[in-house]
Amino acid sequence: MLQTVATVPTPCMIELLELIALANRCDAEPRLREYLQHCRRAGYEPPLELLDLARDHIERKRVC
Repeated sequence: MLQTVATVPTPCMIELLELIALANRCDAEPRLREYLQHCRRAGYEPPLELLDLARDHIERKRVC
């Protein structure tokens, strides 16, 4: 099975990893929306698959 690999700018990836570490199920979507807006202002459009992976990881954390 082939997979697409996206190039993510280092600062955006660091921000996403920090978001995942801080977020919980209760505030994941607002944090991801803010992250997406920040990336778009910087001229980067994160792939939906990357955001879905972040959601999945946050969902596997403990309940808030």
